[in-house]
Amino acid sequence: MRSTQIFPPVALATSFLLVGCGGGGEAGGGDGDTLTLAATSNEKAALDVVVPAFEEANPDINIEYTTSSLDEYQTTTRTQLSSGTASDIVFVWPGTGNPMTVDTVGSGGFVDDISDHVGDLPEGVAQVMEVDGTVYGAPISFSGIGAVYNTTAMEETGLTAPTTRTELLEFCQAAQDAGKTAFALGAQTNWVTQLVNYALTPTLVYGPNPDFAQDMAAGEATFADSGWEDAMNQYLEMQDAGCFQDNPLGTDYERSLSMVAQGEALGVVQVNSAVPQILDQAPEGTELNMLPLPATDDPEETRMAGAAGSAYAVNASSDNKENALKFIDFIQSPEGMNLYAETNAALPAIPNDEYETHPALTVLQEHQQEGKTDPFMDQLWPNARVQQAHFAAVQELLGGQTTVEDALAQMDSAYAQGE
Repeated sequence: MRSTQIFPPVALATSFLLVGCGGGGEAGGGDGDTLTLAATSNEKAALDVVVPAFEEANPDINIEYTTSSLDEYQTTTRTQLSSGTASDIVFVWPGTGNPMTVDTVGSGGFVDDISDHVGDLPEGVAQVMEVDGTVYGAPISFSGIGAVYNTTAMEETGLTAPTTRTELLEFCQAAQDAGKTAFALGAQTNWVTQLVNYALTPTLVYGPNPDFAQDMAAGEATFADSGWEDAMNQYLEMQDAGCFQDNPLGTDYERSLSMVAQGEALGVVQVNSAVPQILDQAPEGTELNMLPLPATDDPEETRMAGAAGSAYAVNASSDNKENALKFIDFIQSPEGMNLYAETNAALPAIPNDEYETHPALTVLQEHQQEGKTDPFMDQLWPNARVQQAHFAAVQELLGGQTTVEDALAQMDSAYAQGE
Protein backbone atom coordinates (compact mmCIF):
# COMPACT_ATOMS: atom_id res chain seq x y z
CA MET A 1 0.00 0.00 0.00
CA ARG A 2 2.92 2.60 -0.39
CA SER A 3 1.49 4.51 1.30
CA THR A 4 -0.05 5.68 3.08
CA GLN A 5 -1.81 5.51 0.67
CA ILE A 6 -1.50 2.69 -1.34
CA PHE A 7 -1.89 2.42 -4.96
CA PRO A 8 -3.67 1.16 -8.14
CA PRO A 9 -4.16 0.62 -11.90
CA VAL A 10 -7.69 0.32 -13.33
CA ALA A 11 -8.47 3.83 -14.53
CA LEU A 12 -11.52 5.15 -12.75
CA ALA A 13 -13.38 8.29 -13.72
CA THR A 14 -11.84 11.10 -11.71
CA SER A 15 -11.71 14.85 -11.53
CA PHE A 16 -8.60 16.90 -10.91
CA LEU A 17 -8.73 19.35 -8.05
CA LEU A 18 -6.80 22.51 -8.85
CA VAL A 19 -5.74 24.56 -5.87
CA GLY A 20 -3.29 27.28 -4.91
CA CYS A 21 -2.26 30.81 -5.75
CA GLY A 22 -2.83 31.78 -9.35
CA GLY A 23 -5.68 29.31 -9.81
CA GLY A 24 -3.90 26.63 -11.76
CA GLY A 25 -2.25 26.40 -15.17
CA GLU A 26 -0.40 23.76 -17.06
CA ALA A 27 1.11 20.90 -15.08
CA GLY A 28 4.40 20.88 -16.95
CA GLY A 29 6.62 22.90 -14.64
CA GLY A 30 6.37 26.27 -12.95
CA ASP A 31 6.98 29.66 -14.54
CA GLY A 32 9.32 32.02 -12.71
CA ASP A 33 8.33 32.10 -9.06
CA THR A 34 5.37 29.74 -9.51
CA LEU A 35 5.90 26.09 -8.65
CA THR A 36 3.64 23.30 -9.82
CA LEU A 37 3.04 20.20 -7.71
CA ALA A 38 1.07 17.01 -8.33
CA ALA A 39 -0.13 14.55 -5.70
CA THR A 40 -2.86 12.07 -4.89
CA SER A 41 -6.20 13.21 -3.48
CA ASN A 42 -5.29 11.57 -0.16
CA GLU A 43 -2.66 14.30 0.29
CA LYS A 44 -4.95 17.25 -0.38
CA ALA A 45 -5.84 17.98 3.25
CA ALA A 46 -2.17 18.20 4.21
CA LEU A 47 -1.24 20.26 1.16
CA ASP A 48 -4.07 22.69 1.90
CA VAL A 49 -2.24 23.51 5.15
CA VAL A 50 1.43 23.02 4.28
CA VAL A 51 1.44 24.97 1.00
CA PRO A 52 0.15 28.22 2.60
CA ALA A 53 2.71 27.80 5.40
CA PHE A 54 5.48 27.46 2.82
CA GLU A 55 4.21 30.46 0.87
CA GLU A 56 4.11 32.53 4.04
CA ALA A 57 7.74 31.63 4.73
CA ASN A 58 8.62 32.23 1.07
CA PRO A 59 6.39 35.16 -0.02
CA ASP A 60 7.99 35.38 -3.46
CA ILE A 61 7.00 31.81 -4.38
CA ASN A 62 3.52 30.57 -5.26
CA ILE A 63 2.54 26.91 -5.57
CA GLU A 64 -0.17 25.58 -7.85
CA TYR A 65 -1.07 21.97 -7.14
CA THR A 66 -3.32 19.30 -8.57
CA THR A 67 -4.61 16.20 -6.82
CA SER A 68 -6.22 13.14 -8.37
CA SER A 69 -7.25 9.61 -7.46
CA LEU A 70 -4.43 7.15 -6.87
CA ASP A 71 -4.84 5.10 -10.01
CA GLU A 72 -5.31 8.15 -12.24
CA TYR A 73 -2.32 9.83 -10.65
CA GLN A 74 0.05 6.92 -11.25
CA THR A 75 -0.69 6.53 -14.93
CA THR A 76 -0.97 10.24 -15.78
CA THR A 77 2.04 11.50 -13.85
CA ARG A 78 4.28 8.67 -15.05
CA THR A 79 3.37 9.55 -18.63
CA GLN A 80 4.04 13.24 -17.97
CA LEU A 81 7.46 12.49 -16.50
CA SER A 82 8.35 10.55 -19.64
CA SER A 83 7.26 13.42 -21.89
CA GLY A 84 8.85 16.15 -19.78
CA THR A 85 5.50 17.78 -18.92
CA ALA A 86 5.14 16.77 -15.29
CA SER A 87 4.88 19.21 -12.40
CA ASP A 88 8.02 20.59 -10.76
CA ILE A 89 7.34 18.51 -7.66
CA VAL A 90 5.66 15.10 -7.75
CA PHE A 91 4.34 12.77 -5.10
CA VAL A 92 6.19 9.44 -4.99
CA TRP A 93 5.80 6.16 -3.14
CA PRO A 94 8.64 4.50 -1.22
CA GLY A 95 10.48 1.47 -2.53
CA THR A 96 9.30 -0.45 -5.58
CA GLY A 97 6.09 -1.93 -6.88
CA ASN A 98 4.24 0.72 -8.90
CA PRO A 99 5.00 3.21 -11.71
CA MET A 100 5.56 6.15 -9.34
CA THR A 101 7.84 4.62 -6.73
CA VAL A 102 11.22 6.04 -5.76
CA ASP A 103 13.03 3.09 -7.32
CA THR A 104 11.15 3.35 -10.61
CA VAL A 105 11.36 7.09 -11.20
CA GLY A 106 14.78 7.45 -9.55
CA SER A 107 16.53 4.70 -11.47
CA GLY A 108 14.80 5.92 -14.64
CA GLY A 109 16.33 9.36 -14.31
CA PHE A 110 12.94 11.09 -14.09
CA VAL A 111 13.61 12.77 -10.72
CA ASP A 112 16.68 14.45 -9.23
CA ASP A 113 19.15 13.45 -6.54
CA ILE A 114 18.07 15.28 -3.36
CA SER A 115 20.49 13.59 -0.96
CA ASP A 116 21.74 16.97 0.32
CA HIS A 117 18.22 18.14 1.14
CA VAL A 118 16.92 15.37 3.39
CA GLY A 119 17.55 14.81 7.06
CA ASP A 120 19.06 11.83 8.85
CA LEU A 121 16.61 9.15 7.74
CA PRO A 122 15.86 6.15 9.96
CA GLU A 123 17.24 2.95 8.45
CA GLY A 124 13.87 1.53 7.44
CA VAL A 125 12.88 4.80 5.79
CA ALA A 126 16.20 5.35 4.02
CA GLN A 127 16.00 1.87 2.51
CA VAL A 128 12.93 2.80 0.45
CA MET A 129 13.97 6.37 -0.40
CA GLU A 130 17.31 5.52 -2.01
CA VAL A 131 18.52 3.88 -5.20
CA ASP A 132 22.13 2.70 -4.92
CA GLY A 133 22.74 5.09 -2.03
CA THR A 134 21.24 8.14 -3.75
CA VAL A 135 18.14 9.70 -2.20
CA TYR A 136 15.40 10.55 -4.69
CA GLY A 137 12.40 10.91 -2.39
CA ALA A 138 11.87 13.28 0.54
CA PRO A 139 9.80 11.37 3.11
CA ILE A 140 7.45 13.37 5.29
CA SER A 141 5.37 10.87 7.18
CA PHE A 142 5.31 7.40 8.69
CA SER A 143 2.05 5.66 7.92
CA GLY A 144 0.24 2.60 9.17
CA ILE A 145 -2.56 0.24 8.18
CA GLY A 146 -5.08 -1.01 10.67
CA ALA A 147 -8.70 -1.03 11.71
CA VAL A 148 -9.98 2.54 12.13
CA TYR A 149 -12.90 2.39 14.55
CA ASN A 150 -15.61 4.96 15.16
CA THR A 151 -15.38 4.63 18.94
CA THR A 152 -18.33 6.99 19.42
CA ALA A 153 -20.60 4.71 17.40
CA MET A 154 -19.19 1.65 19.14
CA GLU A 155 -19.98 3.08 22.55
CA GLU A 156 -23.56 3.59 21.43
CA THR A 157 -23.81 -0.10 20.55
CA GLY A 158 -21.96 -1.24 23.65
CA LEU A 159 -19.24 -2.98 21.61
CA THR A 160 -15.47 -2.88 22.05
CA ALA A 161 -12.69 -3.48 19.55
CA PRO A 162 -11.56 -7.11 19.19
CA THR A 163 -8.04 -8.12 20.22
CA THR A 164 -8.11 -11.76 19.03
CA ARG A 165 -9.26 -13.51 15.88
CA THR A 166 -12.13 -15.20 17.72
CA GLU A 167 -13.25 -11.87 19.13
CA LEU A 168 -13.07 -10.36 15.65
CA LEU A 169 -15.59 -12.80 14.22
CA GLU A 170 -17.82 -12.35 17.28
CA PHE A 171 -17.57 -8.58 16.82
CA CYS A 172 -18.80 -8.91 13.24
CA GLN A 173 -21.87 -10.86 14.38
CA ALA A 174 -22.57 -8.45 17.23
CA ALA A 175 -22.37 -5.51 14.83
CA GLN A 176 -24.95 -7.18 12.57
CA ASP A 177 -27.21 -7.81 15.56
CA ALA A 178 -27.00 -4.08 16.32
CA GLY A 179 -27.97 -3.19 12.75
CA LYS A 180 -24.45 -2.09 11.86
CA THR A 181 -21.66 -3.17 9.50
CA ALA A 182 -18.49 -4.13 11.34
CA PHE A 183 -16.06 -3.02 8.62
CA ALA A 184 -16.92 -0.97 5.56
CA LEU A 185 -15.07 -2.30 2.51
CA GLY A 186 -14.74 -0.11 -0.59
CA ALA A 187 -13.53 -2.89 -2.86
CA GLN A 188 -14.83 -1.18 -5.99
CA THR A 189 -11.74 1.03 -5.64
CA ASN A 190 -9.10 -1.53 -6.52
CA TRP A 191 -6.24 -0.32 -4.28
CA VAL A 192 -8.50 -0.73 -1.24
CA THR A 193 -8.68 -4.49 -1.87
CA GLN A 194 -5.14 -5.05 -0.61
CA LEU A 195 -5.53 -3.48 2.82
CA VAL A 196 -7.04 -6.38 4.76
CA ASN A 197 -4.19 -8.62 3.64
CA TYR A 198 -1.68 -5.87 4.49
CA ALA A 199 -3.19 -5.66 7.97
CA LEU A 200 -3.06 -9.44 8.52
CA THR A 201 0.28 -10.49 7.03
CA PRO A 202 2.53 -8.67 9.54
CA THR A 203 1.20 -11.07 12.15
CA LEU A 204 0.94 -14.13 9.89
CA VAL A 205 4.00 -13.74 7.64
CA TYR A 206 6.52 -10.98 8.27
CA GLY A 207 6.57 -11.09 12.07
CA PRO A 208 7.21 -14.84 12.29
CA ASN A 209 9.77 -14.57 9.46
CA PRO A 210 11.37 -11.09 9.30
CA ASP A 211 13.43 -12.28 6.31
CA PHE A 212 10.42 -13.31 4.24
CA ALA A 213 10.85 -10.51 1.67
CA GLN A 214 14.53 -11.38 1.26
CA ASP A 215 13.67 -15.08 1.00
CA MET A 216 11.27 -14.31 -1.83
CA ALA A 217 13.89 -12.23 -3.62
CA ALA A 218 16.30 -15.15 -3.32
CA GLY A 219 13.74 -17.58 -4.71
CA GLU A 220 13.47 -19.40 -1.39
CA ALA A 221 9.86 -18.52 -0.59
CA THR A 222 6.56 -17.94 -2.42
CA PHE A 223 3.21 -16.41 -1.66
CA ALA A 224 1.50 -19.76 -2.15
CA ASP A 225 3.66 -21.64 0.35
CA SER A 226 3.45 -19.15 3.20
CA GLY A 227 1.18 -17.38 5.66
CA TRP A 228 -0.23 -15.40 2.73
CA GLU A 229 -2.55 -18.37 2.23
CA ASP A 230 -3.81 -17.94 5.80
CA ALA A 231 -4.33 -14.22 5.22
CA MET A 232 -6.35 -14.80 2.06
CA ASN A 233 -8.47 -17.44 3.78
CA GLN A 234 -9.08 -15.14 6.75
CA TYR A 235 -10.13 -12.39 4.34
CA LEU A 236 -12.76 -14.71 2.86
CA GLU A 237 -13.74 -15.87 6.34
CA MET A 238 -14.47 -12.25 7.26
CA GLN A 239 -16.66 -11.90 4.18
CA ASP A 240 -18.51 -15.13 4.97
CA ALA A 241 -19.00 -14.02 8.59
CA GLY A 242 -20.70 -10.81 7.46
CA CYS A 243 -17.89 -8.52 8.56
CA PHE A 244 -18.43 -6.35 5.48
CA GLN A 245 -21.52 -4.66 4.06
CA ASP A 246 -23.49 -6.23 1.23
CA ASN A 247 -21.80 -5.85 -2.15
CA PRO A 248 -18.38 -4.46 -1.19
CA LEU A 249 -17.43 -4.69 -4.88
CA GLY A 250 -20.11 -2.06 -5.53
CA THR A 251 -18.81 0.28 -2.82
CA ASP A 252 -15.99 2.74 -3.50
CA TYR A 253 -13.39 4.23 -1.17
CA GLU A 254 -15.28 7.48 -0.52
CA ARG A 255 -18.52 5.69 0.35
CA SER A 256 -16.72 3.31 2.74
CA LEU A 257 -15.37 6.29 4.70
CA SER A 258 -18.74 8.01 4.83
CA MET A 259 -20.28 4.80 6.25
CA VAL A 260 -17.86 5.01 9.17
CA ALA A 261 -18.29 8.77 9.58
CA GLN A 262 -22.06 8.42 9.87
CA GLY A 263 -21.91 5.38 12.14
CA GLU A 264 -23.41 2.97 9.60
CA ALA A 265 -20.20 0.97 9.90
CA LEU A 266 -18.20 0.69 13.11
CA GLY A 267 -14.84 0.55 11.38
CA VAL A 268 -12.83 0.30 8.21
CA VAL A 269 -9.44 -1.31 7.47
CA GLN A 270 -7.52 1.61 6.06
CA VAL A 271 -4.38 3.70 5.95
CA ASN A 272 -4.11 6.31 8.71
CA SER A 273 -4.74 9.11 6.19
CA ALA A 274 -8.40 8.03 6.27
CA VAL A 275 -8.70 9.39 9.83
CA PRO A 276 -9.00 13.10 8.95
CA GLN A 277 -11.17 12.31 5.95
CA ILE A 278 -13.62 10.43 8.16
CA LEU A 279 -13.63 13.16 10.80
CA ASP A 280 -14.34 15.79 8.15
CA GLN A 281 -17.64 14.01 7.42
CA ALA A 282 -18.52 12.91 10.94
CA PRO A 283 -20.71 14.71 13.50
CA GLU A 284 -18.81 17.03 15.81
CA GLY A 285 -17.31 15.19 18.76
CA THR A 286 -16.84 11.88 16.91
CA GLU A 287 -13.76 10.00 18.11
CA LEU A 288 -11.73 7.48 16.13
CA ASN A 289 -9.08 4.95 17.09
CA MET A 290 -6.74 3.02 14.81
CA LEU A 291 -5.88 -0.44 16.12
CA PRO A 292 -4.27 -3.65 14.80
CA LEU A 293 -6.46 -6.18 13.00
CA PRO A 294 -5.99 -9.41 14.97
CA ALA A 295 -5.00 -12.52 13.00
CA THR A 296 -4.46 -15.01 15.86
CA ASP A 297 -5.87 -15.61 19.33
CA ASP A 298 -2.70 -14.37 21.03
CA PRO A 299 -2.72 -10.55 21.26
CA GLU A 300 1.03 -10.57 21.95
CA GLU A 301 1.61 -11.85 18.41
CA THR A 302 -0.33 -9.04 16.75
CA ARG A 303 1.67 -6.63 14.59
CA MET A 304 0.82 -3.73 12.29
CA ALA A 305 1.92 -2.64 8.84
CA GLY A 306 3.88 0.59 9.20
CA ALA A 307 6.24 2.32 6.80
CA ALA A 308 7.41 5.51 5.18
CA GLY A 309 4.34 7.14 3.71
CA SER A 310 3.99 10.47 1.92
CA ALA A 311 7.06 11.58 -0.04
CA TYR A 312 7.92 14.06 -2.78
CA ALA A 313 10.52 14.27 -5.54
CA VAL A 314 11.83 16.96 -7.89
CA ASN A 315 11.10 16.50 -11.58
CA ALA A 316 14.42 16.19 -13.42
CA SER A 317 12.94 18.20 -16.32
CA SER A 318 11.79 21.09 -14.13
CA ASP A 319 12.93 24.59 -15.06
CA ASN A 320 12.32 25.74 -11.47
CA LYS A 321 14.55 23.45 -9.45
CA GLU A 322 15.88 26.11 -7.09
CA ASN A 323 12.42 26.86 -5.74
CA ALA A 324 11.45 23.19 -5.85
CA LEU A 325 14.38 22.41 -3.55
CA LYS A 326 13.25 25.17 -1.20
CA PHE A 327 9.96 23.32 -0.86
CA ILE A 328 11.81 20.05 -0.21
CA ASP A 329 13.86 21.83 2.48
CA PHE A 330 10.66 23.11 4.07
CA ILE A 331 8.88 19.77 4.22
CA GLN A 332 12.02 18.16 5.62
CA SER A 333 12.18 20.66 8.48
CA PRO A 334 10.48 19.76 11.79
CA GLU A 335 7.99 22.61 11.17
CA GLY A 336 6.94 21.39 7.73
CA MET A 337 7.09 17.69 8.53
CA ASN A 338 5.11 18.01 11.75
CA LEU A 339 2.47 20.19 10.14
CA TYR A 340 2.05 17.72 7.28
CA ALA A 341 1.94 14.68 9.56
CA GLU A 342 -0.48 16.35 11.96
CA THR A 343 -2.89 17.33 9.19
CA ASN A 344 -2.71 13.91 7.53
CA ALA A 345 -3.07 12.11 10.87
CA ALA A 346 0.30 10.42 10.47
CA LEU A 347 3.63 10.30 12.30
CA PRO A 348 6.69 12.29 11.11
CA ALA A 349 9.10 10.25 8.98
CA ILE A 350 11.96 11.58 11.08
CA PRO A 351 10.90 11.51 14.76
CA ASN A 352 11.34 14.71 16.72
CA ASP A 353 10.37 15.92 20.18
CA GLU A 354 8.15 18.71 18.87
CA TYR A 355 5.45 16.44 17.44
CA GLU A 356 2.17 15.82 19.26
CA THR A 357 0.68 12.53 18.09
CA HIS A 358 -2.94 12.46 16.92
CA PRO A 359 -4.99 10.62 19.59
CA ALA A 360 -6.20 8.08 17.02
CA LEU A 361 -2.62 7.03 16.26
CA THR A 362 -1.33 6.36 19.77
CA VAL A 363 -1.35 2.59 19.31
CA LEU A 364 0.38 2.85 15.92
CA GLN A 365 3.10 4.97 17.51
CA GLU A 366 3.49 2.42 20.30
CA HIS A 367 3.89 -0.38 17.77
CA GLN A 368 6.45 1.70 15.86
CA GLN A 369 8.45 2.38 19.02
CA GLU A 370 8.27 -1.27 20.12
CA GLY A 371 9.45 -2.57 16.75
CA LYS A 372 6.14 -4.29 16.08
CA THR A 373 5.57 -2.96 12.57
CA ASP A 374 6.51 -4.31 9.17
CA PRO A 375 6.86 -2.34 5.89
CA PHE A 376 3.99 -2.22 3.46
CA MET A 377 4.43 -5.45 1.56
CA ASP A 378 4.64 -4.00 -1.95
CA GLN A 379 7.48 -1.61 -1.08
CA LEU A 380 10.02 -4.37 -1.69
CA TRP A 381 8.27 -6.25 -4.49
CA PRO A 382 10.25 -6.27 -7.76
CA ASN A 383 7.63 -4.77 -10.05
CA ALA A 384 4.20 -3.13 -10.23
CA ARG A 385 2.63 -6.26 -11.72
CA VAL A 386 2.58 -8.05 -8.37
CA GLN A 387 0.41 -5.40 -6.80
CA GLN A 388 -1.88 -5.34 -9.82
CA ALA A 389 -2.20 -9.12 -9.64
CA HIS A 390 -3.05 -8.77 -5.95
CA PHE A 391 -5.80 -6.22 -6.68
CA ALA A 392 -7.35 -8.42 -9.35
CA ALA A 393 -7.04 -11.59 -7.30
CA VAL A 394 -8.82 -10.13 -4.27
CA GLN A 395 -11.64 -8.69 -6.36
CA GLU A 396 -12.08 -12.07 -8.01
CA LEU A 397 -12.00 -13.79 -4.61
CA LEU A 398 -14.64 -11.48 -3.20
CA GLY A 399 -16.73 -12.07 -6.31
CA GLY A 400 -16.39 -15.86 -6.06
CA GLN A 401 -14.54 -16.04 -9.36
CA THR A 402 -11.29 -17.63 -8.20
CA THR A 403 -9.75 -19.64 -5.38
CA VAL A 404 -7.08 -18.73 -2.86
CA GLU A 405 -4.73 -21.20 -4.56
CA ASP A 406 -5.20 -19.58 -7.97
CA ALA A 407 -5.02 -16.06 -6.51
CA LEU A 408 -1.63 -16.73 -4.94
CA ALA A 409 -0.42 -18.45 -8.10
CA GLN A 410 -1.23 -15.25 -10.03
CA MET A 411 0.83 -13.22 -7.57
CA ASP A 412 3.75 -15.66 -7.69
CA SER A 413 3.68 -15.56 -11.48
CA ALA A 414 3.83 -11.76 -11.47
CA TYR A 415 6.63 -11.77 -8.90
CA ALA A 416 8.67 -14.24 -10.98
CA GLN A 417 8.74 -11.75 -13.87
CA GLY A 418 11.25 -9.66 -11.90
CA GLU A 419 11.94 -6.01 -12.57
